[in-house]
Amino acid sequence: MPIMINLTSAEHGGTSRSCGTHSDCGIDCDCGCPYTGMEEKGRVELIADVERRYPNEWLVFVIPPSEDDFTPERGMLVAHSTDDAEVFKAITRITHNQVVHVYFNGTMESYQQWMDTEMA
Repeated sequence: MPIMINLTSAEHGGTSRSCGTHSDCGIDCDCGCPYTGMEEKGRVELIADVERRYPNEWLVFVIPPSEDDFTPERGMLVAHSTDDAEVFKAITRITHNQVVHVYFNGTMESYQQWMDTEMA
């Protein structure tokens, strides 16, 4: 199973058990959302470092509010796998208020090989 952190609890960066339990969660929320705790708990790292550890795998990052949502340099890795179905299943367990990046971390050639396998 690729899930690295319990995504629906305070374990994934939040600071309280009420994390993610109401519809107004966000960066200014005081319920203990991951946005208010992931950096303080040391869960954020350079995306480039993670990419070196998991070549040719699907990666899922939650992006902290201090980063650009479109071109982040740092994030919290929450799931990785060579199986895209496992990764997309993991995404459904992430609380609704987080910026998430999902992508295949490999060359175009290895992505094409994956696509050929999926289509067969």
